[in-house]
Amino acid sequence: MSLVLAAVGAVVAALIQSTVLPFAAAGDGGLDLVLVIAVVWTMALGLEGGLVWAFLGGLVIDVLLMRPLGLTAFIDLLAVGAAWVVGRVVVRALYPVIVVTAAVLAALAAPLTVLLYEALRDVPSGVDPTAGLVRSTILAAIVAALTAPLALAVARRTRVEEAERVDW
Repeated sequence: MSLVLAAVGAVVAALIQSTVLPFAAAGDGGLDLVLVIAVVWTMALGLEGGLVWAFLGGLVIDVLLMRPLGLTAFIDLLAVGAAWVVGRVVVRALYPVIVVTAAVLAALAAPLTVLLYEALRDVPSGVDPTAGLVRSTILAAIVAALTAPLALAVARRTRVEEAERVDW
């Protein structure tokens, strides 16, 4: 059930990121909603849901924004892998660790997206990969700070249910 929830959530977040957020952004640097929530999901709830979230959300964003197919999914999957490694190093998923990890990975993903896009297609002149880096990092930290408590609460709830289940 959680993988279905991750798939549906990823598509909805990608639709929001592709349609609503570009118009809400004032200036350079936008929020990478799919990446941030995929990182939060991975660190709080597990790798499988985070992979589903990153892959499906990235593909939907690529299709809607007419990017090279798989570019955003690839970058989001790299971020989920890095978040999983951080989650394995820090034994318990702590709230500040999740927020900082999401913000740092969002800050690294923006220039990487421009560099990979440039390798695949010509980037219009005047595009600066670091233009809205600070703004997008702050937005990523805010969204991670708002979504991490919910993900941690769900993680605690599922661990309690698994502990109470009888193993036959």
